[in-house]
Amino acid sequence: MRITAVMPRQDQVCALVDSLENMGYKRKDMIITNMAKSESDFEDDPDDIIDIKSEREGFGEKEPYTDTFSDRVKYGILVSLEAPEKNAARIMEIMEQSGAVEVIKE
Repeated sequence: MRITAVMPRQDQVCALVDSLENMGYKRKDMIITNMAKSESDFEDDPDDIIDIKSEREGFGEKEPYTDTFSDRVKYGILVSLEAPEKNAARIMEIMEQSGAVEVIKE
């Protein structure tokens, strides 16, 4: 299951990442991206947008990861990770304690 936190500030993201790492999740397994960066013109220079991953990259497509959330989330920094269902409640609690304005569980 994927759990995504919408964080308003970068310092909160750093605290969340540290907490998740303390739980045993590696930084490389997290997707962290800024909704504001996805508003730029992606087609003109897709390499200019940093730290945005897409699950479709394996298929040769380039599309911002944030497009998945653009209908629900208008601002903030997204922190996503895959976790087993048994850890979901604890992860969501940590996300909220770190300052998440919204937590999305998919």
